[in-house]
Amino acid sequence: MANGSEQDRRTAAGFFGGAGVCVMLAAGTHRAAFVWLAAGMLVAALLFLRRTLTPRPFYYWPAWATGAAVALLSAWAVSGPPRLVLMFLAAAEGLVALVLALLWYRRRNGRGDWLVWLPEERILLRREWTRREAIRWAEEVYREPCAISPADEFADIAAKAPLYPDHELPLYQPRPLDEQP
Repeated sequence: MANGSEQDRRTAAGFFGGAGVCVMLAAGTHRAAFVWLAAGMLVAALLFLRRTLTPRPFYYWPAWATGAAVALLSAWAVSGPPRLVLMFLAAAEGLVALVLALLWYRRRNGRGDWLVWLPEERILLRREWTRREAIRWAEEVYREPCAISPADEFADIAAKAPLYPDHELPLYQPRPLDEQP
């Protein structure tokens, strides 16, 4: 998985670089074909980048930023009234991208996560992105008395590996690395 993720990052960077080259060619030659090619490469870069991102709160901000860039490129390639609409769309998408990027930056590295843990034994059961999901997991899946707390308040507990880390398998406990099969 790590190899595929690294390959996807390199591919996304290649598409992004190709889009930059196409924009420079469009500026030099005044041909709309290079603008449309650049817009397509930006979308392709986004698709590969999306495969490398971990689904976290506000992790979709690059899609909004790409949408703003594609709208600006489209406004460059067309003339007349559609240009004004595309400029307004680019400004709106850029503003949404900026807000989401700031929220994502504030929540990156697990800040703002919620912990489901056993206070007596100081064992981390699960780490969730929202309080609602932490409560849902504790009530519907675990069904034993436990505590739900913000990760920022219990840094020593938050640093531990959770017993149930897999979101697709809610009660699956991975085997420790030192344990032989």
